[in-house]
Amino acid sequence: MKYYFKKAITAFVLAGAMLFNSLPAFATSSSISVAENMQYLNSYFQIGSISDTVTVEEFCSLLKKISNTELTYSTDYTGMVQLLQPILQASGMEELALTFPEEKYSKILSQYNVKIPLDATTAKYAACALSTGIIQANDLTSTSISRAQALRVLSAVADATGQGRNFLGYSNDADIYGKLNNMWNSFEIFSDEVLDEIGSQAVQNKITTGYNLKKESYDARFIPELTLRYGHDDIKHANQIIGLLQSEGIVAKVQLEPKISIYEYLLDWGPVPEPEPRYEVRQFSDDLYLVYAVEYDLALEFNSTTDKSKFDALILKYAKKSGENADAEGLLYGSWWQPLYTSTTPMTGNYRKIIDNVITNGEYSIHPFCLDTDATTVKQQLNALNSSVSVTQKALWCDEPFYRYLSGNDYQ
Repeated sequence: MKYYFKKAITAFVLAGAMLFNSLPAFATSSSISVAENMQYLNSYFQIGSISDTVTVEEFCSLLKKISNTELTYSTDYTGMVQLLQPILQASGMEELALTFPEEKYSKILSQYNVKIPLDATTAKYAACALSTGIIQANDLTSTSISRAQALRVLSAVADATGQGRNFLGYSNDADIYGKLNNMWNSFEIFSDEVLDEIGSQAVQNKITTGYNLKKESYDARFIPELTLRYGHDDIKHANQIIGLLQSEGIVAKVQLEPKISIYEYLLDWGPVPEPEPRYEVRQFSDDLYLVYAVEYDLALEFNSTTDKSKFDALILKYAKKSGENADAEGLLYGSWWQPLYTSTTPMTGNYRKIIDNVITNGEYSIHPFCLDTDATTVKQQLNALNSSVSVTQKALWCDEPFYRYLSGNDYQ
C-alpha cells in the first residue's frame, strides 16, 4: 500500500472515490480458559451454549458439528473414557490409534500415570488421545462430562482437524521475529482469474480505485471480539509493532496474513517497471494498468478487550505521520499518514464503521472498502459485474485516519 499512498493519492482524490483499496502454529486448547474456548466455538461453529453437565448425545452432536463425521457411540456411555473412539474419529486420528502395539500404548499410559484397567482397543485410543493432546489424563477417570471438559476437548478436535487458530506464536515469544520474517519471505504475488476480471472492471468503472486480494488458508481464525488486523507492506514495521506491544506489556497471538494490494497504475508515473516477485504492473486494456503489490495484515488477538482498546492510542502516538511531523521523526520505521487497522466487531472511541464488500471464488476473495453510506449503491454496482458471484457486505470498524482517507476529506 506504500505505492498506493505515495502515488495514487492524487488519482484517488481526483476520482472522488469512496473505496480503497514458515509454518503456522495452533493454540493449545488445554492452556486456554473455559470462556475463551466457548468464545472460539461460538465464533466458528455457532455453538452458543453447553450444559453444565454434558450428556453423551449433546457431546457427540457437538463433535459431529465440528468434524462433520459419522461417529460410533452408545447412549449408554457416561464418561469420557467410553467416548475415546468417537473423539478420535472426529479428530481424524482413529487409524493412528489402532496402529499402536502393546509396548507403545503401555509405555504412553505409564508416562501419563494411567492406572485404570483398559481393554487393548481402549488402551490404544487412550494412548493416542493423550499423546496427541486431545484429552488429559484426568479425563479417563471422569464418570460424567463437565462443561469445561467438553469445551476443552471440542476445541482440541477443532485444532486437530485444522479448524483451530492459525498463528505464528505470541508477541512475547523469543522467536517471534524470526517467524514473522520467515513468513514474510515466503510471500509472493498470487491471483485469481475470475476475481481479477471483476476487480479490473470495478476499477475501470470507477466503482473503486483499489482493493485487496486475500487467501483463506492464511486466515488466523482468531476470536473476533479480541482481534485487530493491521495492514502494511514492510516487515520491519511489523517487527517494530510487536516490539511496541512488548514494551507496553501487551501480549497477543500473532499471525501474518498476506494480501495483494491492487490499484490503478497511472502512466504519468513513468514507464511500467519490470515485474518483481512482490510488485508487478499488469495491463488489462489499452488504458488500464493495475499494480499487484504484496502486503500483509498483521492479525493480533489480544488477551482482553481492554488490551485491544489500547492499540489505537499507541499507533496514533508512535506510528502515524502528521502535518506537524511529516518526516516521521521519533516514530516507528515506515509510519504512514493513514495507518490502517480494523476490527470485525464494534469499537468505540476513534473508530468508524465502514463496509468490506467481499467477493469470493474458492479460497480467494477480494475486498474493496466503502463508506457505510455508499454500501447499497456499491453492492448493486459490484453485483452487476458478474452474475455468477455475489457480494457479501461485512461491517468493519477502522481507525479514524483511514476513515478520513477513505472519505477523501483529508489525506493526513
